[in-house]
Amino acid sequence: MTLEGSNQIQSFDWQKLLFSFEGRTRRSHFWIGWLICLGVGVVAGWIPLIGGVISIALIWPNLAISVKRLHDMGKSGWLVAIPWAISIVGVFVGVALMGVSAFANAAALEREDPAAVLALLGPALGLFALLALVNLGFLLWIGLTDGQPGDNRFGPNPKGL
Repeated sequence: MTLEGSNQIQSFDWQKLLFSFEGRTRRSHFWIGWLICLGVGVVAGWIPLIGGVISIALIWPNLAISVKRLHDMGKSGWLVAIPWAISIVGVFVGVALMGVSAFANAAALEREDPAAVLALLGPALGLFALLALVNLGFLLWIGLTDGQPGDNRFGPNPKGL
């Protein structure tokens, strides 16, 4: 690596990447930011109480890097709301499915019938798996799609082209 390339890495603004919704970001910087958030989230998951607060705080950097990737693709950052809204509605629907199933199969659940437990969890787990696929699809879309060449309404090309 040349000295010039080394200076570019050192001068990269990580704070802007993780906390600002302005501008555009490259795919490589998106994945680095995403992996940082994932790593912090996994480690925070091992810490009771404080880990939950840290996980909630990680929503902001995840949104920031996703919005900047959408900007790089020439898309509105508001598109990031689609998988969030689908996930929130899906969780409520999944919990409602479990509640209805528990109410309908109350007697079988009291007998600890395995079929009743599967009837309780099956549809909700299927819905949660579908939600995970929607989120994975969105992540791969913004993480693998090339940005617009040249400048766009969100700023200059982060590749400098």
